[in-house]
Amino acid sequence: MPSGIILPYYFLFLRDEAGLDARQISYLTGISGLTIILFQQFWGYMGDVVVPKKYLIVFNSLVSSFCFFLISRQHSFWIIAVLAFAQQAASTPLQQLFHGYLFMHEGSERHFGRLRAWGSLGFIAANTGIAFVADRITGGKLGFIFPFFVIVTMSFCLLFLPMPDRRTEHAVRPTFLQVQGFFLGRPQVALFLAVVFFYQAAHGLSYTFQSFLMREMGADMRVVSLSYSLAAFLELPVFFALNRLIGRWGETRLILFAAFVQALRWLLIWGAATPGQIIAISALHCITFGLFYAAAVSYMNRQAGVALKASAQAIFALVYFGFAAVVGNVAGGQVTSGGVLADAMTWFVTQVLHMPDRGGLRNLYIFCSALALISAGLCMLLIKREGRDCRQEQRSHIRRPKASGIRSNLSLLFFNGR
Repeated sequence: MPSGIILPYYFLFLRDEAGLDARQISYLTGISGLTIILFQQFWGYMGDVVVPKKYLIVFNSLVSSFCFFLISRQHSFWIIAVLAFAQQAASTPLQQLFHGYLFMHEGSERHFGRLRAWGSLGFIAANTGIAFVADRITGGKLGFIFPFFVIVTMSFCLLFLPMPDRRTEHAVRPTFLQVQGFFLGRPQVALFLAVVFFYQAAHGLSYTFQSFLMREMGADMRVVSLSYSLAAFLELPVFFALNRLIGRWGETRLILFAAFVQALRWLLIWGAATPGQIIAISALHCITFGLFYAAAVSYMNRQAGVALKASAQAIFALVYFGFAAVVGNVAGGQVTSGGVLADAMTWFVTQVLHMPDRGGLRNLYIFCSALALISAGLCMLLIKREGRDCRQEQRSHIRRPKASGIRSNLSLLFFNGR
């Protein structure tokens, strides 16, 4: 539900009421990526090794809501940026801590899709409710979303605290660097993270700026909300069918399909002429976000043993919400009108692609479509590598190669019970 409060209304508030422009907003959206780069691995390690995940989730939720509330009273870009940094430092690890909390319970992977579907329903309820209040009661003013966010967060904490927590005791506490090396030392994980980087660099800012494009077309808040709520609603069948889809096709093939669909989605947005067309195109969000995200979380969960669920998701988030968000938001902001890459992008669209120049905001979607195709190409390499590794394992009749030194000890610890 908190995501349904923030997206897209927080960004519309920054533009329409705080007076920030598109480039400043792109920098603020990039702050979340910066905080993930700086702190995400720390939070994952803390939740897996030091502090129970449940208490971290409650603490970070309360700090995040307090900082978010303070933003509502500011109009200075730099003050908002400082508060946004503090808010994002607390809020960005929450999703991965939730995943780690869930996956620590035996057999919980089977329920991930269903739980994520309920999250989408919460997004829809918050998104449509805020649109109704903004259009019918507050005259388009969005300042009420900030106290509402605090109320929702405090209610969640009161409900979540009584829930049981489960921790895995480590015979030998691994160091922070040992945990990171356990994941990043495997080539297939590194290639997967490259796929994630280009995919999310294409998806993040383009999805956020969709609301700006609709407002320029004359859409009111309810119409803008409809595009985001429809996207969340259509995620539901994907999440409910997640186990069957992964069992039939595997995570990497689902990710490849999502990358091609994302490239098509942004091309269609580039050519859209009315808000209604954008709403129809938003139906693809169930694939470009829902299917991709669920498959990627499942893939990364398979790379973790019983003891490092939060760390696995933290590394995924480091790339997905971190490096990709920073690079994608900054580069995307410079592609739009007034950015240093705007003229170069216009030349690429008109001279290389021989397509009409429809303005900097539209050209952003051509840029993002190209990034999605790069992600698809890398995913094909990952699928090829997985197939080669599988054939080699079958020929050698070895289930897992024997490691040595630190890696051997970590494997015994982390894969015990798989």
